[in-house]
Amino acid sequence: MTGNPNLEKLQYLWLQQLLLEFEEICMMYGLQLRPPVFEITDAQKELGAWCQATRTLRLSRHLIINYSWSVTMQVLKHEMAHQLCSEQFQIEGAPHGEMFQQACEMLGVLPEYRRSGTPVIEMVELATGISRITQRGRECLARVEKLLALSQSSNEHEAALAMQKANELIEKNHMQGLGNNQEYRYGYGIIDRKRKRIESYQRRICTILHDFFFVRVVLASLYDPLRNDTFKTIELLGTKENVTIAEYCYHFLENRLASLWSINRHRFKGSARTEKNSYYLGLLRGFYQKLQEQKKGKEGLPVEARLGDLVVAEEKRLEVFVGMRFPRLRKASKSGVKVYGGTYEEGVATGKNISFSEGLAGKNKSFGGLLPR
Repeated sequence: MTGNPNLEKLQYLWLQQLLLEFEEICMMYGLQLRPPVFEITDAQKELGAWCQATRTLRLSRHLIINYSWSVTMQVLKHEMAHQLCSEQFQIEGAPHGEMFQQACEMLGVLPEYRRSGTPVIEMVELATGISRITQRGRECLARVEKLLALSQSSNEHEAALAMQKANELIEKNHMQGLGNNQEYRYGYGIIDRKRKRIESYQRRICTILHDFFFVRVVLASLYDPLRNDTFKTIELLGTKENVTIAEYCYHFLENRLASLWSINRHRFKGSARTEKNSYYLGLLRGFYQKLQEQKKGKEGLPVEARLGDLVVAEEKRLEVFVGMRFPRLRKASKSGVKVYGGTYEEGVATGKNISFSEGLAGKNKSFGGLLPR
């Protein structure tokens, strides 16, 4: 017991949530595991454990309080892999080697959490504490940042040209990695706004990220153990470099929309909510069209056959990774959104001139700040 009545109440709720998560994981991955006895421990170093004799699955309070619930879920899956080995594979003692790795594969455990034995603080720190960007990726981002920093002119065409060159540089870096047969390590980033719904303009940003930034986007939910509530999230999946870029771009675009609306809102006389939504969606449509025009301009260019094959192979590997994370994905149906035509069209025109130069150059920290160095 903790001696803290509020924390004790939360822990009781966490035990209920862990049972729900356990059953959801079994359903998602098609597994027949009996629910264990869940226990929350005071351990600071050993973050999880499976006790075969008592059928007890232990998770550390330190883990739940100090890390994202998505990390807690990976530790839970790790311990479920131990349970799978002992109860379905009939392996006595702590499993190691091929059978444990097979159990992790069946449960969608990320590679960083597949070390045999009990998860300890070092395992989680290794998975969450190191920069997601490789040295090659850092060098690319430094060049992108320098390039966009040069486009501080008020000339919108210069800013648009700088962004086009920056996007070409990012794409070139991505293709070079394929051409060098670099082993890509996939990862994910979660955008958690602590909201119960994802707005229509946020979905449009997700479409931009999916179509132009080499990531897959999944709209999901995540439990918050300190609030005992569940919120809608946006999860980005791809190489660790691409996820970092896309996550930055999401925040940059969202803040850029708010900034432009605050400057221009006085010019629109309709319902404030509908005007704002119309303007946001128009801006994003214009931005999408701008990127789409750039992409179409490259379609006729010859591509080395070897690289074309590597692109297809890389996309398939990414789809496998997404399937491991979300084995039962379904596409959401589109719903109608009320907009004002004039406000929307003005947003489209303005959106074609949005540039990432301000945010990447670090001139305005409210737009997300610099990418990690």
